[in-house]
Amino acid sequence: MRKFPKWNFCFFTFILALALSTLTHAQAPGSNAAHAVSLNNGGLELFKQGKVDEAIAQYRQALVLRPDFPEALSNLGLALDAKGKDDEALADFDKALALKPGDAVTESNRGLALYHEKKYAESVAAYQLAIAFHANYAPAYNGMGAALFAAGKSDEAIAAYRTALRLQPRYPDAMNNLGSALDSEKKYDEAIQVYQQALKIEPKAIDIRANLAIALQGAGRTDDAIAEYREIVVARPDDAHALFQLGHLLYTQGHLKDSIAALEKSFELQPSQAETAFNLARAYQDADNLSAAVETYQKGLALNPDDLHGLYNLGNTYLTLKEPAKAQAMFRKALALQPDFAIALQGLGIAQMQADDLNGAEVSFVKLAAMQPDSADARFNLGNARFNKGQYGPAADSYREAIRLNTNLAHAHYNLGMALLRLNDQKAADKEFQEAKRIDPTLAPPK
Repeated sequence: MRKFPKWNFCFFTFILALALSTLTHAQAPGSNAAHAVSLNNGGLELFKQGKVDEAIAQYRQALVLRPDFPEALSNLGLALDAKGKDDEALADFDKALALKPGDAVTESNRGLALYHEKKYAESVAAYQLAIAFHANYAPAYNGMGAALFAAGKSDEAIAAYRTALRLQPRYPDAMNNLGSALDSEKKYDEAIQVYQQALKIEPKAIDIRANLAIALQGAGRTDDAIAEYREIVVARPDDAHALFQLGHLLYTQGHLKDSIAALEKSFELQPSQAETAFNLARAYQDADNLSAAVETYQKGLALNPDDLHGLYNLGNTYLTLKEPAKAQAMFRKALALQPDFAIALQGLGIAQMQADDLNGAEVSFVKLAAMQPDSADARFNLGNARFNKGQYGPAADSYREAIRLNTNLAHAHYNLGMALLRLNDQKAADKEFQEAKRIDPTLAPPK
């Protein structure tokens, strides 16, 4: 029986421009204005270090001393936006622009806040204003590209990223975003080149390396993608997503031991990820560690009880363990969720046969044959159910239907021969046995 793993693929990481405002003209030493500048600059350093709350406190102190300080307002807005407080951020950007109209940096940061609110048209308009204020401001083109891409305008987004790179050739954030847009258009080779250029500038940029791995997957360069994910995991051992992707690719390459190790670590880091559990269980299943497969499928289903493929694969594992009652329970749950889930109906019929419920199996396979009019397997399994019930004539008819749909189905020829023997038609049976052996030499006629 076929098994259907279900893989999750990672999303691209877009990098938007964060523009920090600095004060360029001198202030009188010891004045409130000078102290405010010092606080603003301290906030900048804290923000760069990722200490956003401390930066906000610094900016607010600066604004107490100097309420009309547009740079501090703009930086405060940026920090608030980083905390997800987009409405407050936009209010501060508006105040800053009222004090300093035509400031490209603040208008660009306003575009970023609107982007985070998913107001993409307004975000594009803000970036366009920033460009109107400063025609050569590359971060505005980069941000506008992201907003255009989010709005579904990939061609315009690509053009905006290219403009950003024309203005600022060594701009890895724009390269990353351009690569992601090109990848979305399946222009994998060009995307790969762009990501590689970005990594020459910032070799430790993990988000860019992760996007490169995605593009390599898209281009069918699995070994190269694996190499990139290995580098990511070396740099960030607790990157559950990279471990998941690495485990998936190793699985596709047949490296079950390494795949299991990566998926185990990913699930250990993020035990709430049902898909990781399901894929790990599938790897256990293929490695014949069936007890681990059952346990891990159960963990996945505890997280997502309605996952059709998880239910199917657990049922399939129970079939291998010769536990037909448990297998039937899984297949029935899957069919309750999706009555036309054909492989679950097939699994149910096989489980019923394994439990010697031949009438139930026949009913299941009749339904499956009606559901899949062109399926040779459905007719073959129906023939098996009828043969085991001693209904050799109907069984022969089902095998003939299977052969009509797939003339190279060796076991259908062989089983048809067995049915014809029971019907005392030795000559026709011998013909079917010969055809079965021609297709599959291991199928010797019965003695």
